[in-house]
Amino acid sequence: MISYEQFLQLADAEDIRVLNLLSQGQSLKFDNAGEADQLFARIERLDTAGFVIRASRHYERREGTMWQSFEALIDPVASTFVAKAASERVLISRDPLPTP
Repeated sequence: MISYEQFLQLADAEDIRVLNLLSQGQSLKFDNAGEADQLFARIERLDTAGFVIRASRHYERREGTMWQSFEALIDPVASTFVAKAASERVLISRDPLPTP
């Protein structure tokens, strides 16, 4: 597992959003194969970083359309990183901007 400082340097906003959704137990669903492949690549990258404990990709045909869904169990440390980043973002947003 990488450190929190490394997490902030390596994770982009979409990484943090995806980790947050998956850590809440949400299933991410796509009817666009390209978008599904992009998410799968992101999940693989997050797994390589040590943030994912288990992930699954499901296929389901509904009314002639192939849907893909993703679920994952996120490492508790990664969930803590996401929560800390969100908390820090709120603090930064509330700080008044310096005036020249």
